[in-house]
Amino acid sequence: MIASLGVVTADLPQGNDMAGVLRHNALKGCRTCTAFRESLTNLYQDVPATSRYHHITDVQFEEISDEPVTSRQSQLCTKFGLRAKPSILDRLLRKRHLQTPQDVYHATAGKIGRLLKVTCELFSQEGEHEFIKAWKSFEKPKKWSRLPNPISHHASFMMSDYLRLAMIMPFILNSFLKISSLKENESKAILQRIDASRISMVKSAIISCWVHVAKTMRMVFESKFTLDSYDELQKYLKEEMLILPKV
Repeated sequence: MIASLGVVTADLPQGNDMAGVLRHNALKGCRTCTAFRESLTNLYQDVPATSRYHHITDVQFEEISDEPVTSRQSQLCTKFGLRAKPSILDRLLRKRHLQTPQDVYHATAGKIGRLLKVTCELFSQEGEHEFIKAWKSFEKPKKWSRLPNPISHHASFMMSDYLRLAMIMPFILNSFLKISSLKENESKAILQRIDASRISMVKSAIISCWVHVAKTMRMVFESKFTLDSYDELQKYLKEEMLILPKV
Protein backbone atom coordinates (compact mmCIF):
# COMPACT_ATOMS: atom_id res chain seq x y z
CA MET A 1 0.00 0.00 0.00
CA ILE A 2 1.37 3.43 -0.98
CA ALA A 3 0.10 6.66 0.56
CA SER A 4 0.13 9.74 -1.63
CA LEU A 5 -1.06 13.35 -1.52
CA GLY A 6 -3.02 15.44 -3.98
CA VAL A 7 -2.53 19.10 -3.09
CA VAL A 8 -1.43 20.63 0.20
CA THR A 9 -2.61 24.17 0.96
CA ALA A 10 -1.30 26.44 3.69
CA ASP A 11 -0.44 30.08 4.25
CA LEU A 12 2.82 31.51 2.95
CA PRO A 13 5.32 30.58 5.74
CA GLN A 14 3.86 27.14 6.51
CA GLY A 15 3.60 26.32 2.81
CA ASN A 16 7.35 26.85 2.47
CA ASP A 17 7.90 24.61 5.51
CA MET A 18 5.85 21.85 3.90
CA ALA A 19 7.86 22.16 0.69
CA GLY A 20 11.12 22.03 2.65
CA VAL A 21 12.07 25.55 1.48
CA LEU A 22 13.36 28.42 3.61
CA ARG A 23 10.88 31.16 4.54
CA HIS A 24 9.97 33.74 1.89
CA ASN A 25 12.34 36.43 3.24
CA ALA A 26 15.40 34.24 2.56
CA LEU A 27 17.73 34.83 -0.41
CA LYS A 28 15.96 32.01 -2.25
CA GLY A 29 12.65 31.89 -0.42
CA CYS A 30 10.32 30.84 -3.23
CA ARG A 31 8.98 27.29 -3.02
CA THR A 32 8.66 26.93 -6.80
CA CYS A 33 11.84 28.63 -8.09
CA THR A 34 15.45 29.34 -7.15
CA ALA A 35 15.50 32.98 -8.21
CA PHE A 36 17.15 35.38 -5.79
CA ARG A 37 14.82 37.60 -3.78
CA GLU A 38 15.79 40.77 -5.66
CA SER A 39 15.09 39.06 -9.01
CA LEU A 40 11.57 37.83 -8.28
CA THR A 41 9.97 40.80 -10.05
CA ASN A 42 12.10 40.37 -13.18
CA LEU A 43 9.63 40.07 -16.06
CA TYR A 44 12.23 38.26 -18.18
CA GLN A 45 13.03 35.54 -15.68
CA ASP A 46 14.13 32.24 -17.26
CA VAL A 47 11.39 30.14 -15.66
CA PRO A 48 12.56 26.66 -16.76
CA ALA A 49 16.13 27.39 -15.66
CA THR A 50 15.17 28.73 -12.21
CA SER A 51 12.29 26.37 -11.37
CA ARG A 52 12.63 23.91 -8.52
CA TYR A 53 12.44 20.26 -9.53
CA HIS A 54 11.64 17.46 -7.10
CA HIS A 55 14.49 15.14 -8.11
CA ILE A 56 17.07 17.95 -7.94
CA THR A 57 15.83 19.00 -4.50
CA ASP A 58 16.21 15.36 -3.36
CA VAL A 59 19.89 15.47 -4.35
CA GLN A 60 20.37 18.80 -2.56
CA PHE A 61 18.77 17.46 0.63
CA GLU A 62 21.15 14.50 0.49
CA GLU A 63 24.12 16.84 0.13
CA ILE A 64 22.96 18.88 3.13
CA SER A 65 22.39 15.73 5.20
CA ASP A 66 25.79 14.25 4.32
CA GLU A 67 27.64 17.38 5.44
CA PRO A 68 28.98 16.72 8.99
CA VAL A 69 30.05 20.31 9.76
CA THR A 70 27.14 22.41 11.02
CA SER A 71 28.44 25.72 9.63
CA ARG A 72 28.96 24.20 6.19
CA GLN A 73 25.51 22.61 6.35
CA SER A 74 24.03 26.05 7.07
CA GLN A 75 25.88 27.47 4.06
CA LEU A 76 24.42 24.76 1.85
CA CYS A 77 20.92 25.56 3.13
CA THR A 78 21.44 29.20 2.17
CA LYS A 79 22.89 28.22 -1.21
CA PHE A 80 19.96 25.98 -2.12
CA GLY A 81 17.26 27.92 -0.24
CA LEU A 82 16.29 24.73 1.60
CA ARG A 83 15.71 23.75 5.21
CA ALA A 84 18.19 21.45 6.96
CA LYS A 85 15.71 18.56 6.85
CA PRO A 86 12.90 17.78 4.39
CA SER A 87 9.28 17.97 5.45
CA ILE A 88 7.71 15.00 7.20
CA LEU A 89 5.28 14.91 4.28
CA ASP A 90 8.15 13.69 2.09
CA ARG A 91 7.65 10.27 3.65
CA LEU A 92 4.59 10.09 1.43
CA LEU A 93 4.61 9.84 -2.34
CA ARG A 94 4.37 13.38 -3.68
CA LYS A 95 6.02 16.12 -5.75
CA ARG A 96 6.77 18.75 -3.12
CA HIS A 97 7.01 21.79 -5.42
CA LEU A 98 4.07 20.99 -7.68
CA GLN A 99 1.71 19.82 -4.96
CA THR A 100 2.34 22.72 -2.55
CA PRO A 101 1.08 25.66 -4.64
CA GLN A 102 1.53 29.30 -3.65
CA ASP A 103 -1.21 30.70 -1.43
CA VAL A 104 -2.93 33.23 -3.68
CA TYR A 105 -4.99 34.77 -0.88
CA HIS A 106 -1.99 35.64 1.30
CA ALA A 107 0.25 36.61 -1.62
CA THR A 108 -2.35 38.98 -3.11
CA ALA A 109 -3.19 40.58 0.23
CA GLY A 110 0.50 40.92 1.04
CA LYS A 111 1.13 42.70 -2.25
CA ILE A 112 -1.70 45.15 -1.55
CA GLY A 113 -0.38 45.73 1.97
CA ARG A 114 3.07 46.54 0.60
CA LEU A 115 1.60 48.89 -2.01
CA LEU A 116 -0.45 50.68 0.66
CA LYS A 117 2.65 51.23 2.79
CA VAL A 118 4.64 52.56 -0.18
CA THR A 119 1.77 54.81 -1.29
CA CYS A 120 1.35 56.35 2.17
CA GLU A 121 5.10 57.03 2.30
CA LEU A 122 4.75 59.12 -0.88
CA PHE A 123 2.39 61.60 0.77
CA SER A 124 3.49 65.00 1.98
CA GLN A 125 1.99 66.36 5.19
CA GLU A 126 -0.72 68.03 3.11
CA GLY A 127 -1.29 64.77 1.25
CA GLU A 128 -1.74 62.79 4.46
CA HIS A 129 -4.33 65.29 5.68
CA GLU A 130 -6.26 65.22 2.41
CA PHE A 131 -6.08 61.44 2.19
CA ILE A 132 -7.53 60.95 5.68
CA LYS A 133 -10.25 63.48 4.89
CA ALA A 134 -11.16 61.63 1.68
CA TRP A 135 -10.90 58.27 3.47
CA LYS A 136 -13.35 59.26 6.20
CA SER A 137 -15.88 60.79 3.81
CA PHE A 138 -15.85 57.89 1.33
CA GLU A 139 -19.03 55.85 1.70
CA LYS A 140 -18.16 52.21 2.30
CA PRO A 141 -20.61 49.27 2.27
CA LYS A 142 -22.35 48.93 5.62
CA LYS A 143 -21.62 45.21 5.88
CA TRP A 144 -17.87 45.85 5.84
CA SER A 145 -16.08 45.83 9.16
CA ARG A 146 -14.58 49.16 10.20
CA LEU A 147 -11.26 49.66 8.41
CA PRO A 148 -8.35 51.15 10.39
CA ASN A 149 -6.61 54.41 9.52
CA PRO A 150 -4.32 53.51 6.57
CA ILE A 151 -1.73 56.13 7.50
CA SER A 152 -1.14 55.28 11.13
CA HIS A 153 -2.59 51.76 11.43
CA HIS A 154 -1.97 50.04 8.08
CA ALA A 155 -0.15 47.25 9.94
CA SER A 156 -3.42 46.49 11.75
CA PHE A 157 -5.25 45.62 8.54
CA MET A 158 -6.50 42.07 8.16
CA MET A 159 -6.01 40.38 4.79
CA SER A 160 -9.69 40.81 3.95
CA ASP A 161 -9.28 44.53 4.74
CA TYR A 162 -6.49 44.82 2.18
CA LEU A 163 -8.64 43.20 -0.49
CA ARG A 164 -11.51 45.56 0.23
CA LEU A 165 -9.14 48.51 0.26
CA ALA A 166 -7.94 47.64 -3.25
CA MET A 167 -11.52 48.07 -4.55
CA ILE A 168 -11.93 51.62 -3.27
CA MET A 169 -8.40 53.02 -3.28
CA PRO A 170 -8.44 54.20 -6.95
CA PHE A 171 -11.60 56.23 -6.27
CA ILE A 172 -10.21 57.75 -3.05
CA LEU A 173 -6.93 58.73 -4.71
CA ASN A 174 -8.72 60.20 -7.70
CA SER A 175 -10.88 62.38 -5.44
CA PHE A 176 -8.03 64.32 -3.85
CA LEU A 177 -4.59 63.48 -5.23
CA LYS A 178 -2.53 66.30 -6.73
CA ILE A 179 1.18 66.95 -7.05
CA SER A 180 1.30 68.97 -3.81
CA SER A 181 -0.04 65.84 -2.04
CA LEU A 182 3.28 64.10 -2.75
CA LYS A 183 6.79 64.64 -1.45
CA GLU A 184 8.81 66.52 -4.05
CA ASN A 185 11.70 64.02 -4.14
CA GLU A 186 9.28 61.09 -4.51
CA SER A 187 7.45 62.80 -7.38
CA LYS A 188 10.72 63.38 -9.23
CA ALA A 189 11.82 59.78 -8.68
CA ILE A 190 8.53 58.40 -10.07
CA LEU A 191 8.66 60.85 -12.98
CA GLN A 192 12.08 59.49 -13.89
CA ARG A 193 10.99 55.86 -13.56
CA ILE A 194 7.92 56.29 -15.79
CA ASP A 195 10.09 58.24 -18.28
CA ALA A 196 7.60 61.10 -18.56
CA SER A 197 8.09 64.80 -19.21
CA ARG A 198 5.16 66.28 -17.27
CA ILE A 199 5.01 66.09 -13.47
CA SER A 200 1.20 65.81 -13.68
CA MET A 201 1.62 62.30 -15.10
CA VAL A 202 2.90 61.10 -11.71
CA LYS A 203 -0.62 61.33 -10.27
CA SER A 204 -2.00 59.24 -13.16
CA ALA A 205 0.74 56.63 -12.69
CA ILE A 206 -0.05 56.15 -8.98
CA ILE A 207 -3.79 55.82 -9.59
CA SER A 208 -3.19 53.54 -12.58
CA CYS A 209 -1.04 51.32 -10.39
CA TRP A 210 -3.92 50.79 -7.97
CA VAL A 211 -6.35 50.25 -10.86
CA HIS A 212 -4.15 47.47 -12.26
CA VAL A 213 -3.88 45.82 -8.84
CA ALA A 214 -7.68 45.96 -8.39
CA LYS A 215 -8.31 44.46 -11.84
CA THR A 216 -5.82 41.66 -11.22
CA MET A 217 -7.32 40.93 -7.80
CA ARG A 218 -10.80 40.69 -9.32
CA MET A 219 -9.60 38.16 -11.89
CA VAL A 220 -7.67 36.09 -9.33
CA PHE A 221 -10.79 35.56 -7.24
CA GLU A 222 -13.21 34.78 -10.07
CA SER A 223 -15.57 31.93 -9.13
CA LYS A 224 -14.80 30.08 -12.37
CA PHE A 225 -12.20 30.23 -15.12
CA THR A 226 -12.31 29.65 -18.85
CA LEU A 227 -9.39 29.61 -21.28
CA ASP A 228 -10.16 33.25 -22.08
CA SER A 229 -10.09 34.05 -18.36
CA TYR A 230 -6.57 32.67 -18.03
CA ASP A 231 -5.46 34.76 -21.01
CA GLU A 232 -7.02 37.85 -19.46
CA LEU A 233 -5.38 37.17 -16.09
CA GLN A 234 -2.01 36.71 -17.77
CA LYS A 235 -2.47 40.06 -19.50
CA TYR A 236 -3.34 41.82 -16.22
CA LEU A 237 -0.37 40.25 -14.41
CA LYS A 238 2.04 41.43 -17.10
CA GLU A 239 0.63 44.95 -17.02
CA GLU A 240 0.78 44.99 -13.23
CA MET A 241 4.37 43.74 -13.20
CA LEU A 242 5.38 46.56 -15.53
CA ILE A 243 3.80 49.39 -13.54
CA LEU A 244 4.39 48.30 -9.92
CA PRO A 245 8.19 48.83 -9.91
CA LYS A 246 7.73 52.31 -11.36
CA VAL A 247 5.62 53.47 -8.42
